[in-house]
Amino acid sequence: MKRILVTGGAGFIGSNFVKHIISEYADCQVIVLDKLTYAGNLENLREIGNNRNYRFVRGDICDRKIVDKLAEDIDCIVNFAAETHVDKSIMGADDFLQTDIWGTYTLLEAVRKHRIERFVQISCYDKKTRTLTTEGLKTYKELKKGDQVFSLNPVTQEIEIKPIEKVIIQSYKGNMVHFANQRIDLFVTPNHNMFILNTKKKLVIEPAEKASQRSIFYTPEGRWRGKEEEYSNITGYDRVKTKDLMYILGIFIGDGFTAYQEKERETKTGLARKQCLKEARDRNNGRFKKIEKQGYRKTKMHSYRVFLDIPESDKCRKKVEETLLSLGIKYHCYKGRAGTHLYFTSKPFMELFNQCGEGAYNKHIPRWVLDYSPKYLQYLLQGLMDSDGCNNKIYHTVSKKLVSDICELCIKLNLKPSIHREHSKSFIGGRKIEGDIYYIFVANTIKSISRQRNKIVSYDGDIWCLKVKDNKNFIVERNGRLDFCGNTDEVYGDIKTNSSKETDPLKPSNPYAASKAAADLLVHSYYITYKLPVITIRSSNNFGPFQYPEKVIPLFITNAVGNKNLPLYGDGLNIREWLYVKDNCRAINLVLQKGEEGQIYNVGGGNEKTNLEITHLILGYLKKRESLIQYVKDREGHDRRYSLDSSNIEALGWRPQYKFEEALKETVKWYVENKEWWQKIKERKGYKEFSRKWYGGEK
Repeated sequence: MKRILVTGGAGFIGSNFVKHIISEYADCQVIVLDKLTYAGNLENLREIGNNRNYRFVRGDICDRKIVDKLAEDIDCIVNFAAETHVDKSIMGADDFLQTDIWGTYTLLEAVRKHRIERFVQISCYDKKTRTLTTEGLKTYKELKKGDQVFSLNPVTQEIEIKPIEKVIIQSYKGNMVHFANQRIDLFVTPNHNMFILNTKKKLVIEPAEKASQRSIFYTPEGRWRGKEEEYSNITGYDRVKTKDLMYILGIFIGDGFTAYQEKERETKTGLARKQCLKEARDRNNGRFKKIEKQGYRKTKMHSYRVFLDIPESDKCRKKVEETLLSLGIKYHCYKGRAGTHLYFTSKPFMELFNQCGEGAYNKHIPRWVLDYSPKYLQYLLQGLMDSDGCNNKIYHTVSKKLVSDICELCIKLNLKPSIHREHSKSFIGGRKIEGDIYYIFVANTIKSISRQRNKIVSYDGDIWCLKVKDNKNFIVERNGRLDFCGNTDEVYGDIKTNSSKETDPLKPSNPYAASKAAADLLVHSYYITYKLPVITIRSSNNFGPFQYPEKVIPLFITNAVGNKNLPLYGDGLNIREWLYVKDNCRAINLVLQKGEEGQIYNVGGGNEKTNLEITHLILGYLKKRESLIQYVKDREGHDRRYSLDSSNIEALGWRPQYKFEEALKETVKWYVENKEWWQKIKERKGYKEFSRKWYGGEK
């Protein structure tokens, strides 16, 4: 069982996060450490009070004895313990410096002492799973940085080729989720990000454990663009129609071979060509004349022949002949053991076909051929099927590389290949013939899997994953079945303008912000100095249920419910980026599972609103008059705008699930329905004293 220590877990974000983890993971034990100062409230955790995976300890994160004792058997610490109100930090910063800085130091020392690791492993696939690269199918031990893999762009649904930036391998002992039927075989860790289509055929990214509970889901498909060139140039030959070239390439790969011969023989005159021209030309009239043999000069004869073993009785024979004529090839027929076949002589075509490999075991599709669009790749597949296929559904080959190439070809054509291998042994003329033969089954219907076929399986061995640029997924193969599936390492996305990046210098403008900045820098120093497995998350302004009613949204909601004034700073045009607390909890959980040690992750909701806009929305939802707005003197050091660049965590697959207006409406509804919770708080002596000091009287 995994054990998480959540400090400050009785506060607003902390309590929401604890409930999120308890609901998501049946095998995770959560210990909450909270001092229960003014904002800490056990009522926030009442609904999980009897849960066997939850335990509460009252204490201060600055108390090393308590922290050390709790950290002895902990896998991960998530720190929410902090003094967080800007206005209070301006009135007095002592508590902020003590909790935010010294408390963080105490926790870091506990991590260092007890070598606490992170919550869940990074990697996701078992050792039997392979990856489809441009060089063929590779095991995790064969993969290397720079290999090119096929990835699905989750926005455009297009297939893209992306480089591997990192290969991650580690040992793992625990549960795996096995999705398996006749067409799908995925064996992944429960936290693994699945790329699936829901019943509405909409792309969804979610953990394997959650996906396994769906009654049914489908595997995603991608679109390949490729080159759109109607004509192709053949070196030393001419321009030909691309569709004809693709078809004849498919025929050759399945049923063709080349033969080069070089012979040395005497010339008819026994002379070199230049000398022959001189001697044979009549000096009087310039015409050529017959001359007798004058020497024993020899010359080399070159033969460039291409053979296509297509018998006359074959269904595709007529189509092959028509294609050869369309390509401008003069072919000939010859009789072999299996009937009359085709051949032609051409150095340019021989050089072209030699790129497909020599011998059945080495046949493959040249890389440049697979760069074409589906419009032309369909002719290549047709040629392959006409040569070594069966009913356009099964292709046979003994070439491992060709197996990978045909799988890539099918995926680019939006088809679903699956690989089957058989070992054969036979005797021909007393000679033993033994080896593997591959059958590639090609289907065109979408793949699905039902809940009944999913299993939780114990596993002990290597697991692995890839850091792939941009799209966070790649094609994997297991037991011959291929699918797009997610990966779990971090990659930065495109930088958005006018938003704070993780790498921007910290410039705090109030004591609270300064104390948090100092804590962040302290955390980073422990990563650099001691290599502690730390991650920093910086989220934008949170809102939602159980938020202490001194913050602007719950303050304005509760005041409006009681028909009290809403104290709005300055002109009300200060801008904040708002994030619903449940989306933040999902982000924190994701970073715990898949974030990179030492990294900082911004989490922004993407909803920039002025304080005045927020005020009008709240009054509108509650149907209250706007005369409740009371403009008050702006506070010292009041930043005009906050905005975060969240591309780092978005690259992990996170996006806000809640629309701002809907989440705000739900928040308003929660405070209306839970008056007893916040009325107790607003009746406290400390709350009333702060209100009087800061706003000049309770508003």
